[in-house]
Amino acid sequence: MQAALAQWGEAAQVGQAVEECAELIVALQKYINRSPQPGMADKILDEIADVEMNLAQMRLVLGIDDEALHQRVVQKFEKLEQYLAKDEV
Repeated sequence: MQAALAQWGEAAQVGQAVEECAELIVALQKYINRSPQPGMADKILDEIADVEMNLAQMRLVLGIDDEALHQRVVQKFEKLEQYLAKDEV
């Protein structure tokens, strides 16, 4: 990840992250709009892998450590649990 950032720079890699997220969105939208096609899950898996790699770079760019990310995920799950509890009534 550091080598890619050093070679192409932060701005280019942030742009790449945006592009990879867009490609994942397109693949997921095709999954929603079309009946499952052969190879569709594999295409989505490829896009998820690309996004994961770019997210790791964004964590480096922004100085986000594992603990900070973990705590934020915990907060988001707690919020989700609250939303789900409200809908149980």
